Amino acid sequence: MSPFALALAAGLTSALNVFASKLLVGKGLRLLVVGGWVHLLGSLVCCLGLPFVEVRLSLEPLVLLSLLGMMAVYTLGNALYFSAPASTPLSEIDFFLRTSSLWTFLGGALLLLEPLGPKSLVGAALILASASVFSLWQQSGALRFTGPQLLALGGALAFGAGNLVDKTLSPHFDALSYTLLNQLLTGLGMLGAARVSFRELRSPQFWGRGAGLVALTFALTQLLLILAYQAGGGAGQVILLAQARLIILVPVGVFVLGERERLGCKVLASVLMIMGILVLYGSR
Repeated sequence: MSPFALALAAGLTSALNVFASKLLVGKGLRLLVVGGWVHLLGSLVCCLGLPFVEVRLSLEPLVLLSLLGMMAVYTLGNALYFSAPASTPLSEIDFFLRTSSLWTFLGGALLLLEPLGPKSLVGAALILASASVFSLWQQSGALRFTGPQLLALGGALAFGAGNLVDKTLSPHFDALSYTLLNQLLTGLGMLGAARVSFRELRSPQFWGRGAGLVALTFALTQLLLILAYQAGGGAGQVILLAQARLIILVPVGVFVLGERERLGCKVLASVLMIMGILVLYGSR
């Protein structure tokens, strides 16, 4: 498959992941534990596929050290990610999480020397404007973000860094093995940070279909992104295309979950975000 098709597929599975995560974190569970557990489950899902692939691992010291950096970045990003949806409507919080595409795009250009077209600043400004609309709308013209919005923006920045790490490390592994390591290390990092007990993990909600769906979609999204990188897609280009999930999540939040507050704001932010992504992608 082409990087374009793989990135779009990642966007679709990511949309399902966010929706499932929103339902799971609303059940009174500790958020770091939820995130860590579903990542560990995701690594187990990857183990099932290992007999069917040609495993390729690099044990170079620099690569192993970079894996620890990946663990730290994704532990931080997912800790913030799971905190934000618990107290903010799904149809709003994803705008802030989607700014990760901007940080990945800029990081890819500055650190990985990926092409940076002349329209990039316009696209970046549109994406920032999209994320700022909610703050301006709620604060009567004052640009002040709420606590959950800042958590989501911090998570987006961490995910942007994680995307660059993935692009850099993925050539040293086959896609499935790298996805397994990503899920395993992130899960261990989050559970370690939460100081979880085995008694806490015995909660029935950790063994239900909801947790399984989040785990499966986390692993599948990551696998599709790594395959897109290995098929020749640049970090910024792949992540921008994966933002197709925004087109799905806003209607789901509005029509399925009944989040109809500030509907005009959501429409405007959606238009700005999509325009920004299209401009950035076109600038490649």
